[in-house]
Formats: sequence, structure tokens, C-alpha cells
Amino acid sequence: MMRATLLIFVGLMFSVSKGYAAEQTASDLAKMMNQAKYSEGFEARLNVLITKANGAHPAPFKLAVIGQFNAGKQRLVIRGISHEEVRNHFYAAESGSDGRVRAMESRSQASGYVDFDPSARMFNSGLVAWDMLGLWWGWQKQTLEGMEQVNGRECVKIRSVADDKNSVVQEVESCVDQQAKLSLRTRMFDHSHALLRTTSVANLAHKGEGGGMMAKKLSIKDADKTLAEIEVYAGDEQYQISAETFAMLDSPMRNIEREAK
Repeated sequence: MMRATLLIFVGLMFSVSKGYAAEQTASDLAKMMNQAKYSEGFEARLNVLITKANGAHPAPFKLAVIGQFNAGKQRLVIRGISHEEVRNHFYAAESGSDGRVRAMESRSQASGYVDFDPSARMFNSGLVAWDMLGLWWGWQKQTLEGMEQVNGRECVKIRSVADDKNSVVQEVESCVDQQAKLSLRTRMFDHSHALLRTTSVANLAHKGEGGGMMAKKLSIKDADKTLAEIEVYAGDEQYQISAETFAMLDSPMRNIEREAK
């Protein structure tokens, strides 16, 4: 089973590498969660079911998420697997040590690729590239806000406040389960403190190697009441990153669709 790797999953899904002690400060906890993301390479495969505010259910789809995270750079590729409408639809995103994020989109392997807003939804779902990079764990202002229960499990609330006043997300409230070592609920707020979306862990599962817990299922609910239900069905925490993995981000020929217009 996978360990702490992606951030929509790290701190939201997969267990972190160290325990949380009551005497730790908010900064200690945030640093621990941030470092838990680090990986030379990982892949996760996801089943995604969308429920619109009117109750409509678009066709479920499957995604592959590949990433590589270290202190200097975090990179992700999100690829549609099935059904036909999302197959070979790619997104890629990266952030550096300065916290800036850029993202790209390609509708097919044969087409070009364009800049994409990292704060926008991918695949018309609740999945957001910015969220998946988990930048809030590196923000300077972190505060503990007491204990709470989420789905019958106790967790400690930590609030992260953005360093960049231009960030779409200005505050993130996480509720970290100290025993399972993951965030059971994560809320994101904008400049006016309006709730943008909430990620909630639905089901936990034991990891195979080294014990610990991971989230098997989670949901993302947007302010417009669109609900994305996500289940991890496969993964590789030692995925081999190739020279082509992040070609969308590395190539100097990016934006060819837009430049051709």
C-alpha cells in the first residue's frame, strides 16, 4: 500500500511518517505533514464519481496520478484512463521552493498543450491541482485550534494562513487524526472567508507495510454542492519516473495550441 505521497492524499489520505505529540507546536505539525509528501516517485489510481447539485451523475471515470516531491520542487501529472471522454486527457502541475504554481493541460497526446489555472477544477470534478500540491503545509502562519470529532474519530484542528495575499485560497483548516496520522477533514476558504470546498475522509484502511492507516475513500464537496467521491484502487509508492514523465512541464515548446492561433 502507498505511504504519504500526494497532498490531496497526504494529510488528507495517507498516513504521515511520524506521530503527533501533544506538546508539538502548530509549526512542528505542519512541518511534519509537509515533509511527509517527499517521494522520488509515486503513482495512484483513482475511481471518481461525480454528483451534481441537481442530483445528476455524469459517467464515473478513472484517473492515474503520478508525482515526485522534494524540498525544492513538487510535480504532478494527472491522466485520464477511462471512460472515453477523459482518456488521455492530461494535466500537469509543479511548484518550486518559492511556492509559485504553474499548470498545463493537454486534451490528447497528439494535441498541443496550454496553460491551465492550477486553482480550477480538472475533469469537471472537485479535483484541483493546487490542492494536490498541498502548499499550505509550508506557509509560515500555522495555529492549533483545539480538538474535534469527525466521523467518531478525534482530531486536532490546525489553521494555515496564506503567505501570498493574491492566493485564491487564503486559509486552510485541517483536522488531523493523531492516531491514524492523517487529516480527516480539510476546509479551504477565500479572501472573504467563504468556504470554497471541503475534503472529507470516508473510509480508513490499514497499510500493508509498516502498519499505519490510509484513507481508502474520500469526498470533495464544492461550494456549489458538486460532490466528488474518490476511491483509491491501486498504487505504486516506488514508481519509476522517466525522462518523459513531466515532458509537458519541461518542454520549451509548451502552449503550441495557443501560439498557433
